[in-house]
Amino acid sequence: MVVFFERRTKEHIERVRRCLTVMASVTEHADELNERARVHDASKFGPEERIPYIWLTEFHRCRRTGEPFSYPDGMEERVRSAIDHHITTNRHHADFHADPNEMTDVDLIEMVCDWTAMSQEFRQGGGSARGWADKTIGNRLHLNHSRRQFVYAMIDLLDSNLDSDG
Repeated sequence: MVVFFERRTKEHIERVRRCLTVMASVTEHADELNERARVHDASKFGPEERIPYIWLTEFHRCRRTGEPFSYPDGMEERVRSAIDHHITTNRHHADFHADPNEMTDVDLIEMVCDWTAMSQEFRQGGGSARGWADKTIGNRLHLNHSRRQFVYAMIDLLDSNLDSDG
């Protein structure tokens, strides 16, 4: 379980880093995006998140494979607390912000890179964040027209540069 968590999380972080590096090369935010690449999801290895995220990762692995799963006593609450900690301490999550429309361009680009990495991992939508955006924006994530347009423009920019990146 621990080995799977560490491998899966490190692979996710590496996919996000690759996307952030691509976006750093095609936007005016190179320094900030390269810094985000350096620290993306580091909190998952910290004391507030590591153990609960090991269990959360196992829950999702079992759900995908159809294996039975149950949290040990008290762990489900710890997982909820760790998720809350993660999304309120990492700027690329809308819940970090009082209003998601206050997310900076860099926050939104990192969010797009995170969604892209998830799409790649689960082989959804050809590895594009578009599917994540379509199901999230307007439902769990309420962005104004301008921020919504920016997100989709960044998805298109990333997709086109990942295609040419090989």
